[in-house]
Amino acid sequence: MTDMNERIDRDRLSVVTGALLLALALARLLDVAARPYQVVVFGSPLGFNLSEATILLLLTGGMAVTGVESLLRAHSLVAQGHQRRTVVFWIVPALLSVALGAGLSRIADVGLWTLGLLAAALLIPLALVAEFAAVSPDLRRETWLQWAYTVLIHLVALILFTVLYDARLRGLLGAPLLFAGSSLLASRLFWALTGRTRQAAVYGAIVGLPLGQLLLVVNYWPLSGLQGGLVLLLGFYMLVGLLQQHLTGGQLERRLVLEYACVSLLALLAILLAVP
Repeated sequence: MTDMNERIDRDRLSVVTGALLLALALARLLDVAARPYQVVVFGSPLGFNLSEATILLLLTGGMAVTGVESLLRAHSLVAQGHQRRTVVFWIVPALLSVALGAGLSRIADVGLWTLGLLAAALLIPLALVAEFAAVSPDLRRETWLQWAYTVLIHLVALILFTVLYDARLRGLLGAPLLFAGSSLLASRLFWALTGRTRQAAVYGAIVGLPLGQLLLVVNYWPLSGLQGGLVLLLGFYMLVGLLQQHLTGGQLERRLVLEYACVSLLALLAILLAVP
């Protein structure tokens, strides 16, 4: 099998991180007019803009996938064929890179953009190292890694949800994107509990579907991008928590549901009243 103390290739990690940060930085230098496209879906016109910056953003996600795969191929479990499916380890680094790229492109202030890029320089290697460590079943069961990974996924969800809400996309475009992103992130969490890709994907879709519908409602609220992202994160947290309780063998008692509902209500009031 493998040693729990197996180390990640630091040189390769530095190269992957540097390439992703360079792609994020280059996105700011692109100043090309977007090309509008419009299609009719169910009798309703749906318009979206496609630019070189958008293409670079998609390429950044692809670079993240390639980088994760190159790091995992050096892991003994993957090299020996004990861990054949590595797709699940692509999710967090790819979505994190895309969300950071989209978020940084919307920041006009150079100082804030620099702070955001520095945060990316910390989050990206953390996500890569976490995925490398999660390959080992022994490490994956460690409580500290489970907690750290849960925090990381919720942070990625907050960045992604804030960017999507702040973009003010039409419901026919924003809701499917939110459904896809939240379903993938939730699936990654549930996979660590079940170890079964198909079952994790089903539970992830159960989380993503109501969140996509929630976006259609929240779009009508006069909220800031951060407020909208926090509201969506609150829904993600509540749905994931209840399903995790079910997967770990706990009973979804009325008391537990009421606890989650009360905590969510208090958090919602705090978001609406305290967050600028």
